[in-house]
Amino acid sequence: MKRLPATILLAASLAHAPHTLAQQAIAGSYYPEKLEYLVGEPIIVDFEVVNHSHKVGEIAESNCDDIGPGPFEVDGAARKKNAAPFVCGRMPISLDCMVGGSEIPARGKYIKRLFLNGPFSLDSPGTYHVRARSSQSIGRPASKEILAQLSVDSEFEVTLRAPQQGELKKAYKPFFDDVKNKDPMIRNFAASAITQNPPVFAEAAISALAIDAITGTARAEGLGRLGTPTARAKLIEMASSGSEEFRQPAIQALGELENPDECQAMLDIGSRNRNYTQGEAYMYAGRICKQQAIPALLRLLPNADAPLYGYLTVAFANTMSRDAIPPLIGLLANEGVRSEAEEALETLTHRKSNYGIASAESSNDSRME
Repeated sequence: MKRLPATILLAASLAHAPHTLAQQAIAGSYYPEKLEYLVGEPIIVDFEVVNHSHKVGEIAESNCDDIGPGPFEVDGAARKKNAAPFVCGRMPISLDCMVGGSEIPARGKYIKRLFLNGPFSLDSPGTYHVRARSSQSIGRPASKEILAQLSVDSEFEVTLRAPQQGELKKAYKPFFDDVKNKDPMIRNFAASAITQNPPVFAEAAISALAIDAITGTARAEGLGRLGTPTARAKLIEMASSGSEEFRQPAIQALGELENPDECQAMLDIGSRNRNYTQGEAYMYAGRICKQQAIPALLRLLPNADAPLYGYLTVAFANTMSRDAIPPLIGLLANEGVRSEAEEALETLTHRKSNYGIASAESSNDSRME
């Protein structure tokens, strides 16, 4: 039986459900902007909220919405790996989400465009079944009044086909044009589109993105996803100079490549940075360099402040080296990182550590170097 588009299915559902969605003051749905995309093309899904009431509504928005798979589940599609800089314990830095709100006009609508293939590997032709779910409160601007508790559960299908010669470049051209737009929202969306799953021909456009609040983070992420020698060199440059705000995503993008060839570069980046960017660089250096990172980490211990102790604890654990066990045992005496050191020792040795008992060195874990 031929499947109807999600929007048609939604309309049919409304027509036969007069006491449910049709009479709700505020209703929402997810649907793809097209039913067919090219493999490698950004797949855009709209989140639409319709306000049937006579009151202006407000929907909360957060810059952490893009972390993880978001509202989507895709049958038969693997989620992309995210190489976190820590191997155990709590991350010693916090992720702050900026939260704001967007108005939904009375008798109007709100639409947010989302990318489906950012968190998922959709690199083969075929038809993919997608489910999108979310739940949140819709309030009134500058008020504690709640207009509705919006729960959305949409299902639709997206078909991907292999591109013919030149088709994919043509599909990307509007995004290449929009990264030069004066409107910051258009620039930001276009930068996200070309960096989430970048084809090789996008490298020049990504390298040309400005290192600013609009496209700086997307530039680092795109270069990391490309992972070419030229892209890695630009990440090293970006991670070594300029604002800490944009050094951090460059360090993360370079670290997630886990390329052993960048060991010395990451150690150098750590030595050139301070505060949280220094700590994150050394965490990734532990993962990339393994035992080679130990001497540099040991040199930092005598003069480390409280936050750096946290980063170093994770960095030692990331080395997966027996040589990391003595300094981790020493860190058990530091109340600020004791629990992280205990977890690190347990991970490295498969043994629970009791404070003051340095018996972990006897482990013969084959994973350690």
